Amino acid sequence: MASKGPISNFILEHYKHFNSAALVDAAMGYEKHLSEGKKMMITLGGAMSTAEMGKSLAEMIRQDKVQII
Repeated sequence: MASKGPISNFILEHYKHFNSAALVDAAMGYEKHLSEGKKMMITLGGAMSTAEMGKSLAEMIRQDKVQII
């Protein structure tokens, strides 16, 4: 696995219990999913349309990691 950046290292060090551990599990599952050449389908509720999600998703889209939104 590639070396982790500072945010990933922080999460791995401090997010160890309950809901925070679920975030780590989900992130690791997503990394595995991408490493297998698969892409993600993203679904958003209407309230998220005002959260400027494009700013968060733009790089994933540019890197062809998202199949459909």
